[in-house]
Amino acid sequence: MISRYGTRLAGAIGVLAIWGFMMVAAANAAMAQDKPNVANWKLKCADGKQVDFHEELAKGPVLVSFWALWCKPCLKELPHIDKLAQEYEGKLSVLAVNIDNSRSIAKVRPYLSSKDYKVRVPLDTSGDLQRQLQIGSVVPFLILYDSDGSEVYRHVGYKEGDEHELQQKVAALLGSVEFPAEETGSSEDAGEEAGSEG
Repeated sequence: MISRYGTRLAGAIGVLAIWGFMMVAAANAAMAQDKPNVANWKLKCADGKQVDFHEELAKGPVLVSFWALWCKPCLKELPHIDKLAQEYEGKLSVLAVNIDNSRSIAKVRPYLSSKDYKVRVPLDTSGDLQRQLQIGSVVPFLILYDSDGSEVYRHVGYKEGDEHELQQKVAALLGSVEFPAEETGSSEDAGEEAGSEG
């Protein structure tokens, strides 16, 4: 009699073990789906706080824009990036990653203050993030990610009017209506699209 109950008990334990294994596997698969499709990175910001890319993705879509003080097109694009950050606050995380080297990084915070920019500015003085994302040293350079970490838009350079295309991409990603393009006048340096550290 004991062997008959022992066999049933062993069978029940086996079924429970298989069920438990399947539940753990399912939970791991679900957790893997929750992880973003892009590698994480962390950088210190100009305000002294740290930003964690995956934490930002957990809140929703993220725009990452690379710029430098020596890059004239970057300085023309930055007001539009700052405006976008304010306009979509709470719906879109905007990170304006500065790539100035350690010698000129001290000028970044005063520059941001003088322009009253509110956008968060992570500092990539070592260039590690640029290498990780394989963007090179040509700026401005921006990448728009959906909340899963999938890249939905990438743009190199800046010329007047590019901000409208970016705003349309963001609006489409967020499911809001497209914004009409504003009239743009001619500009002497409209052909000045990208800067490269030289």
